[in-house]
Amino acid sequence: MKKILALALALMMALSLAPMALADEPVHLVWWMGCSAEAPIDWPEVEAALNEYSAEKIGVTCEFKYMTADQISRAMETGEYFDICFTCDWYNDYATNVANGMFLDIAEKLNDFPALKNSVIDAAWAAMDTEGKIYAIPHMKDIGMEIFWIIDSDYYLNQKGLEKDLYISFDGIEKYFEMYKADHPDDYPFKMSKSGLTSWENCTADWINEDYLVGLDWEAQGTEEATKVKSALDIPGWVNRLKTLHSWYEKGYINQDAAVTESMPRAQAGVVQSGQGWFGAETVWANAIKKPVYISRFEGPYMNTYSIRGSMTAVSSFTEHADEALKLIEMMNTDEWYRTTARYGIEGKHYNMVDGTAVKTELGANNMSLWAYTQGHYTVGPVEASPFPEVPADPDQWTKVFEGYADATVSAIMGFTPNLDPVMNECLAISSIWQEYKAELITGTSDPDVVLPEVRARMEEAGLQTVIDELQAQVDAFLAK
Repeated sequence: MKKILALALALMMALSLAPMALADEPVHLVWWMGCSAEAPIDWPEVEAALNEYSAEKIGVTCEFKYMTADQISRAMETGEYFDICFTCDWYNDYATNVANGMFLDIAEKLNDFPALKNSVIDAAWAAMDTEGKIYAIPHMKDIGMEIFWIIDSDYYLNQKGLEKDLYISFDGIEKYFEMYKADHPDDYPFKMSKSGLTSWENCTADWINEDYLVGLDWEAQGTEEATKVKSALDIPGWVNRLKTLHSWYEKGYINQDAAVTESMPRAQAGVVQSGQGWFGAETVWANAIKKPVYISRFEGPYMNTYSIRGSMTAVSSFTEHADEALKLIEMMNTDEWYRTTARYGIEGKHYNMVDGTAVKTELGANNMSLWAYTQGHYTVGPVEASPFPEVPADPDQWTKVFEGYADATVSAIMGFTPNLDPVMNECLAISSIWQEYKAELITGTSDPDVVLPEVRARMEEAGLQTVIDELQAQVDAFLAK
C-alpha cells in the first residue's frame, strides 16, 4: 500500500509541475531497463536516434533509464515514476510487483495492438494469464529450456578427429571425459566451481520453486502423477544426476576442489561445459570461452511458466499514457530498425551488416554493451555475428529455434504462480538445510546415497510435507479453474 500511495503522489506532483503540452508534441515516456552497472557509454546518441524515429512514426519519445537490480528495487520502493519497465523472476520481481499492484493489466488493451499480440506465441500468453489478466509482455527469445554440452572444437574435432554429434545424452558425455583424461591424466575435463554444472538442474523438474526443491516430475507427463507436487528428493531424474556427478568426481573428471572454488570463468573451465541456450548459442559461448566450440543438446526443449517469464516488459499501473506505452513496446518488438538500433546502436558506427548478421565495431563492443534481452524480442532484427569463422552465426537461427519448440514438452501447470506465504517459515528452513549440502552434492564431491537420507530427515522435520501439501492444494485449485 505504501508503494501505491508513493507512486500516486509522485504522479500528482509530476502532473502539477508539468507545462501544458501542445497537441502536436510527442508523448514522453520513462522506460526502466536492466543492467549490471551503468548505461552504455554511447546510449545518449542512440536514444536521440530512437526518439527522432518514434516521434515521427507514433508520436512518442522515451527516456531509457538503465538500472541495476538494487537501483530498480529502491525506485519501486520509493515510488519513483515510470511508464514501462523490465521485469522477470530474478530482477524487479514480477510476482511481487503484480501482488503489489504495480503493473497494469493489459489483457483487454492487447486487442488494440494486434501486431504486438501476434508477435508472442500462444503458449507464452498462456504462461502470462493470471485468471484472465495479463501484466507483462514476454520476450520471444529462448523461452523453451534446452540444455547443451559446450564442447572444445580444437581438442575433440581437430586433435581427436571426432565428428559433431548434435544430441549427446547426460550419461553419454562420459566417453568424452574418458578420452581427455587418458591424454591429460593430471588435468580435469569437467572443471566447475561450487555453483556446480551450469543449468543441469533446470530440466530435472518442472520447478514450482527450485530454492525449496519442490516441483513436478517432467517424466511423469501423460500419467496420473503429472500434476503431483514432489520434493526433488523424490524425483528420480534429479537424484540420478547427483549420483552420476559423484561417479564422475570419483573418476577424476571433476576438479577435486570444486565444492570450495568460489567461481570458474568459462575461459578457465574444462574442454566440456554446459549451459541453457538454443541451437545457435555456440557463438555466444565461443565468445565467452574465447575459442571455437560446438554444442550438443542433452535435454529439452521444455516450456513452463518460469522459462517464459524469464524476460518481460510491463506497463506501470500509474502511467497516464498506457496506450502510448503499448505503442512503443509494440515498436520495440515489431519494428526491425527500432529494435536493431536499440540493441546494436548506429549502423556504420557501432555495427555493420555482413552476410545478414550484425558485426560490432570496436567502438560498438566498448560503448554499446548492454543486456539486449531486457529490451524485447530476439526474433526481430539481425543476430550478432560470431567472432570465430569456425563458429558462424546463422541469420535464421530464431526461426529454427521456434520451429523446434513445436516439439517442446509443455508444463501441465502453465501459468501457475505459487503463494508461498502460508508456508514461508518451512520453506526458509528447507532452503537453509539445502544450502548446507548443496555445493558438495552438485559438484559430485559427496555420495548422494549417504548424504541425501540425512537431508531428507532434516527437511521432513522442518516441514517438507506441509509445504508439499499446501502447494498441492494450490495446484489443484488452479487446475480446477
